[in-house]
Amino acid sequence: MTARICAVPHCGSPAASDYSPHCRRHKSTLRRHGAPDQSGVTKTELAPYLARIGARIAKNPDNETWPLLEAAWANIVIEAEAAASRRIGNRYARNAANEIVGIAQDVAPGTVVATVLAMVLMWHDRPLRFRTDDALRVQIARRVRALSSRHVGLRYDHRTGQQIRVYREMTPKAAALVGRQLMLAFGATGLHLAALDERDRKAATETKQRLASAISNLQ
Repeated sequence: MTARICAVPHCGSPAASDYSPHCRRHKSTLRRHGAPDQSGVTKTELAPYLARIGARIAKNPDNETWPLLEAAWANIVIEAEAAASRRIGNRYARNAANEIVGIAQDVAPGTVVATVLAMVLMWHDRPLRFRTDDALRVQIARRVRALSSRHVGLRYDHRTGQQIRVYREMTPKAAALVGRQLMLAFGATGLHLAALDERDRKAATETKQRLASAISNLQ
C-alpha cells in the first residue's frame, strides 16, 4: 500500500497508487469534472444565467448574432461528422467528434448556443466556481451533453426487479476537447454579453441613485 497522501488540501486519504497524486475519490472527480476538487454544474444552478441569455435574445430578436452563432455550431458539427467517419487519426479527437454528432442529433442549435453562453456568464460572474481552465471546459461539455439523452441508458436490476438509469461518462480528453471547441466558438460572445449585463446593471443603479437624489430635493 502506498504511503502517499492525496494532494487535495485537507483530504488526508491515501493516494490511489504510487503514481497518482490523488486518492480514489478525487482521482474519479478529476476524470469526471476536470479538476480533483471541482463539482458539477447543475441544471438548477445554470438556470438564472440561461434566463439572462434568453432576455438578451428577446431584447434583440432580429440581431444577426444569433443565426451566426447557430451557423458556427453547424460548422462544428460538420467538422465533427467528417472526423468521426475517419478510420485513422487521434482516437480522442474521434471520441469528441462522436459526442458532438450525438448532441447535434438530439438538441436544437439555439439550445446548445444558449447553454454555452450561459456557462460563460457563470464563469464571468463566479470565476472561483471553476477550479481550473480545464475544469471550465469540461463543465461546459458536460452541461451541453446533458441536453441530449443519448448518454443515458437502462439496465435491469435483478435485486429489485426494476429498470435503472445508467449514465455513460465522457472520457476526460474527449470532454476537454469538446469544451475547448465550444469555448473557442462562443466564449468571446459570452464575455461580451456579460459586459452588456454589467452596463445595464450600472445604468439601473445610476437611475435609482438619481431618483433618490431627486426625491430628497423635493420641497
